[in-house]
Amino acid sequence: MADSHGHLVFACGFSLYAVPADTASEVVTVPSLTRVPGAPAHLLGVFAHRGEVLPVVDLTRLTGHALDADFRRAVLVRTPKGAVALTATRVLGVSTLEGTFDRLGDTGVQQHLRGPARSPHGEVAVIDTQTLVDFLAHAA
Repeated sequence: MADSHGHLVFACGFSLYAVPADTASEVVTVPSLTRVPGAPAHLLGVFAHRGEVLPVVDLTRLTGHALDADFRRAVLVRTPKGAVALTATRVLGVSTLEGTFDRLGDTGVQQHLRGPARSPHGEVAVIDTQTLVDFLAHAA
């Protein structure tokens, strides 16, 4: 089944992810980060962007993979519950996805990922941005 809305597809390391295009407000170059003492490993730090302090979350660490690539960009995701910058090594553009969109797991971050989904760029994990932002707020 194809989705009826576009998704922004991006890579973080060797994995492809997608977020609903209407929640991806922009792609930014990440400046120097301010570390947060005692933060989990996936929270790389925070930075000020247009008067707002945003956390930067490394998807490779959040999903349990080793940091395998440097990043310079992040996808800013905005939901009614807050905003977060998700690290991106490549941004591939907005695509229509096909697939089942079932939860990829029942615990941790896996319950906020959907799939398997296919884009023109390959198989992607679709991030449920609404629940991920809430999960990250309570996981810190």
